[in-house]
Amino acid sequence: MSNEVKRNTFTDTTWRRYEDNFSRHLLALARYAQTEMMNALEKEHGHHQLRLSFASYITLLNGGGMRLGDLAQKLGISKQACNQATNQIEFAGYLTRKVDPLDGRAKQLVLTAQGRQLSLDGLKIAARLNDRFAEIVGKAAIRSTGTALSAIYRGAELSRASGPTHPNPIILTAGLPGLADYVLQRLMEMTKRMGHPGLKLSFSQVLTLMGDAGGKIQHMAAIQDVSKQAISVIAKELENLNYISREPDPRDSRQMLLRFTEHGRELIDHCVVSVDQLEREFIEFAGEEAIAKLKNVLSALYHDLHLEQELTGDIKRVDLSLLAQQLRQQLGPHASQSLGRLLLPLDSPITR
Repeated sequence: MSNEVKRNTFTDTTWRRYEDNFSRHLLALARYAQTEMMNALEKEHGHHQLRLSFASYITLLNGGGMRLGDLAQKLGISKQACNQATNQIEFAGYLTRKVDPLDGRAKQLVLTAQGRQLSLDGLKIAARLNDRFAEIVGKAAIRSTGTALSAIYRGAELSRASGPTHPNPIILTAGLPGLADYVLQRLMEMTKRMGHPGLKLSFSQVLTLMGDAGGKIQHMAAIQDVSKQAISVIAKELENLNYISREPDPRDSRQMLLRFTEHGRELIDHCVVSVDQLEREFIEFAGEEAIAKLKNVLSALYHDLHLEQELTGDIKRVDLSLLAQQLRQQLGPHASQSLGRLLLPLDSPITR
């Protein structure tokens, strides 16, 4: 089988599911919400030196002081990585280190007055953003989404500090970042077991922003508010693992594109399988109906806000299998067949 045929087969059978599924919608919406909130915090409330990565730390510490090791454990990262991030947040003035009241030899990370104000202002902006989401999908849909997210938080035993565990007016915007972190962690764990032991959470900064036509380092860096150097380091690791390669951009020979290799496309195939498994887990937590509603809301917001349109071409795809099932139930077998004949081209063998 030629490489071109393999590529077409992969695209037809796997790529659409990879680029248009509930986990991608959730991750993109979480990133969008965090970016919108960060921009508003800077422009409207005068908070400076913010980074998207600060959100999880501020949210967790808003519940009270915490030792570095405990914070790293809740975030699922190493103490070294956690310390580097908290140093940045401390330098920006949002947290400080104080003596642990239970152990004078240890230190606790606690929010400063500026950090607590940042958290309060963030809640106000989250409520406003939630209202914007409600204008798109309706208040009832937002409430049902909140119920589903609460059930997932409880079922997955996520930290109360990392997001709401009961429905409230801003659960969608408040609960997305913590759930997005959990989704990335679970998908990585599942995919590792399928033969990809070298995966790291940091790889998501590149892999989730690569479309079938490839991806550009500068674009990935801009979306995530990180340096091009940081993305280049991750891209180099992925190249060394033979998941991606660099190729000249056919539209601009001065630019390079990151493209999936055959091994990379195998990884994508396994990611799709992992997404299906994660969805089954969520159904166990919240029920099939609740997860179906959650998926519909995430999809509607993803497409209406034109998220990642540079990856998908902003084509709003319909879950045809779900639509067909609904139509068969509503119309019955004979009417469904009649509708099918009307939708087929006149020269189709089925309609002759």
